Amino acid sequence: MYYHWHNIMETNSQHYIDLITRYFYGEATPGEIVELEAWVKSEPANAEVFSGYQKTWKALQDTKTGSSINLDHEWNTLLSKLPAGEIEILHPGNNPQAPKSKIVNRKSKILSWSLRIAAAFLLLAIPSYLLYRQFISPAEISLAASGNLTRQALPDGTIVTLNQGATLSYPAHFEGSFRKVTLNGEAWFEVAHDKTKPFIVAAENVRIRVVGTSFLVNTRTCKDTKEIILASGMVDVYYEDKPGKKTMLSPGEKAELSGRGYEISKTTNRDVNYLAWKTKHIAFTNTPLNEVVAVLSKVYHTDIRFSPDSLSDCRITTTFDRQSLESVLNVLKATLDLQIRNTGNGIELSGHGCSQHK
Repeated sequence: MYYHWHNIMETNSQHYIDLITRYFYGEATPGEIVELEAWVKSEPANAEVFSGYQKTWKALQDTKTGSSINLDHEWNTLLSKLPAGEIEILHPGNNPQAPKSKIVNRKSKILSWSLRIAAAFLLLAIPSYLLYRQFISPAEISLAASGNLTRQALPDGTIVTLNQGATLSYPAHFEGSFRKVTLNGEAWFEVAHDKTKPFIVAAENVRIRVVGTSFLVNTRTCKDTKEIILASGMVDVYYEDKPGKKTMLSPGEKAELSGRGYEISKTTNRDVNYLAWKTKHIAFTNTPLNEVVAVLSKVYHTDIRFSPDSLSDCRITTTFDRQSLESVLNVLKATLDLQIRNTGNGIELSGHGCSQHK
């Protein structure tokens, strides 16, 4: 019995095993239910696998509601299905005339308990994934972008790109009525659409609730605020302990939240380079040098400074697309007549001022 079950399991795709599990947890979509029904009806072996999972699921539910499984009954049922020769092996004796049910040596005891364990295994441990999901909380996964950008697909298909220094934690499987992740730092989200299970980003006491959209979250701005910039879709932004006071963002809008006062400021996003750290596409239009340096420092994770202060009057209009920092600095040097020096701790820009470039 065990080997027959095992062989059936081996010959079926993991895709359908996952689909069966989703079905019993009520997570399968209507299309997936139709697919599963067609698969079950296509082969007797498929129907047997589904039936085995169904019995296991019922056993798990009975366990949760206080019912118990009668192992003696299941043991006797298993014995009744074994060939007669195998039954004799279970109860050998030196006296051929003695009743086999009363002659049990050490070997038969070992075999007896082994088969009892096997019966219990069949009833309760197959499939192990059902047990895992039923009684064990999903493992928490921590993701950190230490030296470089980190791009990660989450269990629901959502794609997250973390900027350097950011951390993200999320469950191995999204359970319950929503998909929640915790962020510290800056990240770009491309959320998989699922209107039945909203996606929530937690950033300390701030919450961003979405269904399917793309947006930026930064919990470490230079102004010590949390920033959300929406590219597509719609999001609700609110404080954890004030969920009824939400601010809805539309594409192109930005929300800034302070750590104090429960204030949410909504404005139009005018920063064309807000995603340059990810795309390496940078655009400047008559931009003063102090803003240029701030953008380049963030994109290339390098401390860039300039002196004297009069250089802040320098302005530049240009576009960079995935160019190296050295290439970008050479353009600035030639355009603004600057000197560039590597100090060991960063880059220093110097010159005579740029009043002529105003």
